[in-house]
Amino acid sequence: MPKYSVPFSGYAAASVTVETESTDPEEILEEAYNQGFPGICAQCSGWGRDFSLELGDDWEPIDTSAEDPTPVVYKEED
Repeated sequence: MPKYSVPFSGYAAASVTVETESTDPEEILEEAYNQGFPGICAQCSGWGRDFSLELGDDWEPIDTSAEDPTPVVYKEED
């Protein structure tokens, strides 16, 4: 029987933890970009299975609002 691949698009989010003395959200954002973003393992990607999952390279920071384009930065507990 013929097989068909049906592409879907969805939403994925990632969080990068940054250690810095800076409190400037723009500097923290820059450091997060420099650290890179997580990938997915072979099992989660669907390798060898009937599905596949790919992550793109164009990650964008979440903005608080259109009026305030400051990136969202959450301080973690010390």
